[in-house]
Amino acid sequence: MTLAKQSGRQDPIVGQALGAFGDVVSGTYLACVDVPAGAIVTGGGLAVTTLFDSATTDKFSIGDKVGAAAAVADTYAAQSADVTVAGTWIPIVPTGKKYASPGSVGVVWTGVGAAPAAGAFRLIVQYIKDGRAAFAQG
Repeated sequence: MTLAKQSGRQDPIVGQALGAFGDVVSGTYLACVDVPAGAIVTGGGLAVTTLFDSATTDKFSIGDKVGAAAAVADTYAAQSADVTVAGTWIPIVPTGKKYASPGSVGVVWTGVGAAPAAGAFRLIVQYIKDGRAAFAQG
């Protein structure tokens, strides 16, 4: 049996969003990066750029939302380690999910204790688009 090789090639597409403590509401999905139909998330993650300063803990998950369906809080990363710790990086764990219609990748912040007065993050989402080819090889 012969495998039908695909000659189309594409660069990864990377979207990012910058957020801060004032953008998030505890337990509520925040759409950050829109993805088109046919997108397959291949990597990325959330970097805490300014530490969150709640009285106890702050945690993030990385999820998604497609169309009118309810958001899924942890498609790509379950509740993280405490983001009040310096150097926090929460990696996206690719699932192989292919978006049948446009959607978004976003975060759910969960705060415990007093609301933070500081905190910022950058969400980076890397994906490919099924059927897209920028050039051919072979």
